[in-house]
Amino acid sequence: MKIFIIGCGRIFSKHFESIKALGEKKFKIVGIADVDIKKINYFSKLLKVPVFKDYKKGIKITNPDLVSILTPSGIHAKIILDSLKLNKHVIVEKPMCLRIKDAKKIIQLSKMIKKNVYVVMQNKFNLPVLKLRDDIKNNKFGKIFHASVSVRWNRTQSYYDQAQWRGTWKQDGGVISNQASHHLDLLRTIMGDPISVFAKNFRHLAKIQAEDTSLVIIKFKSNRSGFIEATTAVQPKNIEGSISIMGTKGSAKIGGFALNKIEYYNIDKSININKYQTNPKNVYGFGHYAFYDHVFFSIKNKTTSEFLCQNSYATIKLINAIYKSSETGKEIFFNEDKNISSKLLGN
Repeated sequence: MKIFIIGCGRIFSKHFESIKALGEKKFKIVGIADVDIKKINYFSKLLKVPVFKDYKKGIKITNPDLVSILTPSGIHAKIILDSLKLNKHVIVEKPMCLRIKDAKKIIQLSKMIKKNVYVVMQNKFNLPVLKLRDDIKNNKFGKIFHASVSVRWNRTQSYYDQAQWRGTWKQDGGVISNQASHHLDLLRTIMGDPISVFAKNFRHLAKIQAEDTSLVIIKFKSNRSGFIEATTAVQPKNIEGSISIMGTKGSAKIGGFALNKIEYYNIDKSININKYQTNPKNVYGFGHYAFYDHVFFSIKNKTTSEFLCQNSYATIKLINAIYKSSETGKEIFFNEDKNISSKLLGN
């Protein structure tokens, strides 16, 4: 399967390593695009593949089966739509896009031309997360009535200063739309679609437009509750990226700094916790390899996938609702899209 990569920033190495590890029986990189001339010249020499400043020109010339988009979040929508118009399947880093109206356009076009858009949520392939979701599915926790997310990470000012788009409303947003979006997506996957959210956002340390800290109360159907605490202001290093659940038969916490270990699992005293631990070097984890393998299988066998843009739409709505609540100081209900779209994100 021929693949064309757009964007050579911080996350590029994870994608490249995963594609390379899967081997040319599954993927072959046929081209790379980036607006930074120094980057594409470097990768041209290193990888010996065609490089382009104009991604549309690169897609037309190399004719890939699949386009992988690793650019700033604010331009995801345009590149996804351009790639779909060139009749290509798409992989895009989280979040799929920032604006609800763009998400609708992507879904509509994807369905119309019968090409898939897969959103990278690699932590869903972590062993502890797979174990948790399987046991929830098999009702081992009973009725889940509460879940909480805690993202306590460190992003220094130098991180934000490395690229002008980071922390801006137009291109990125803050901890909710960027770093914590994996955890929001997993929370929504486990608990279902929310009824309402009430949020307070703060900018404690980072000199950026958006928030570096967010507190969110969520109501779900069947009188279930949720809470999100997310920050990039922890000093001096990452502490955890976790999700906890409470059910009528037991409780559990998947923690580590990237949803990579079981902190406690109170349904089965015989469980070997060490069996499910992984030890990634950074918050990106090991899931990109499994994600690309999943996409290859899904396209080749024309199977459905929970990573498709149709499913990501609900997460985009949740992100917008959190920002809408923070900017208005009100509880936001999910009864109509027009009540959810955040002006901060340009809706």
